[in-house]
Amino acid sequence: MRTPRRLAILTLAATAGLSLAACSSTVHATGSAAPTTESAGGESTDPATEEAGDTQTVPSGSSTDDEELPEPGAGVPGDDGLCQAVVGWFGYVSLSLLAADDNGEVDPADVVPLLEALRDAPQGHQDASADLLDSAEAVSSASDEVIDELQSGTDLYTAVGGLEQPVTDFANACTAAGVTI
Repeated sequence: MRTPRRLAILTLAATAGLSLAACSSTVHATGSAAPTTESAGGESTDPATEEAGDTQTVPSGSSTDDEELPEPGAGVPGDDGLCQAVVGWFGYVSLSLLAADDNGEVDPADVVPLLEALRDAPQGHQDASADLLDSAEAVSSASDEVIDELQSGTDLYTAVGGLEQPVTDFANACTAAGVTI
């Protein structure tokens, strides 16, 4: 049976997943390149991406999964880019909590690369407003703490639950800055 805390985190994951879907639609609608696929020879098969040359992808973190995830906020300047990046990476982290193996467990090692990307998201968006950067730094610090907790053996859902308040505060800061997430 799942604990109420775990159910709350799974609910948060589903909500973040919906935000990520909206964020991804926004990224593509504003002209960011779609994720590329590679042929066996390592060549891009997406002609639009070959022209743009700026698609950025990152490993999904799963050792059994060779797919790469599109980078939220890539190529989007200012407050919009920062909000898309932080909320998007949090969405990926949240969705990764739903990726259970055959035993119903989620491997924390699969989540850590996503947490690291969430932690590092503000670095690529230094052109955002100071208030949003400060709020994003709070999310970065919380992500670092979660990574440390996971490495020390803390329960995955308990550790990731520590992101709830900083991410909520950041989302509120985005809304206050006029950015729709």
